[in-house]
Amino acid sequence: MKFIRLATIAALSTTILAGGATAAFADEVREVTTEGQIQFVADEDGELVVIPPVTEPGVIIPPVVEPVTGPLSIVQAPTMNFGTQVISNQDQTYNMVAEMARLANPAENGPTEVPYVSFAQVQDVRGTNAGWDLQVSLSDFRSSTQNNILTGAEIELVDSTIQYEGTNSDNAPAAHAAGLTLLPNGAARPVMTAAEGKGAGASSVVWGDQASLTAQFEAEGFDPETDVVENSAIQLSIPGSTAKDATTYTSTLTWELTSTPGDDA
Repeated sequence: MKFIRLATIAALSTTILAGGATAAFADEVREVTTEGQIQFVADEDGELVVIPPVTEPGVIIPPVVEPVTGPLSIVQAPTMNFGTQVISNQDQTYNMVAEMARLANPAENGPTEVPYVSFAQVQDVRGTNAGWDLQVSLSDFRSSTQNNILTGAEIELVDSTIQYEGTNSDNAPAAHAAGLTLLPNGAARPVMTAAEGKGAGASSVVWGDQASLTAQFEAEGFDPETDVVENSAIQLSIPGSTAKDATTYTSTLTWELTSTPGDDA
């Protein structure tokens, strides 16, 4: 019995040695590749939030309509107020009163709102890169008084810039040419256009210079209770020959986003 037990152990040991010698000459695998994957789909009902186009000062701006959902939507558009003016029989051009935005982190005893650039923002999360076109039209400036229409009034978008919130600047849309004029009851005018292959993500067409607005607001002697900050990038022109009553005239700006450039929405 002892002889059999020893023979078995010896045979097992020989097998181990043989296997080890074989492994030493086998092909070694020191590097392999595997695959990672993620798939994206358009969120038809996802809620969109405004991305302010200027980082300083830090502000919170609500959407023009709440809630705004994707995948292709206007999330912000400017309201244009040209202030209180003295009736004149001379041709006049008025700068827009700068819009105010709520500070995200106001200083103690400081202002809670600051003047901010005006902008229209489109967000495209369709994932198709099909392009889009943002247009605006203007109605008459009207009142309920005798001379109820400001005949000949027109808005000029003096200058603009594009702020594209994307890492690939080649995907940025194009802004309108400087000096774009909006005529009451005239055709809608494109203000920001993304050709096919462009415009994915968040894009803003911006009117105004933030540094200039801030300088006016922080100027010595400025009283926010009585004074206004002017944004000269948007102007209203009114002929002196137009009869004006001592009242408020209002108009409607209609912003339209078409799903592809040149097509109806």
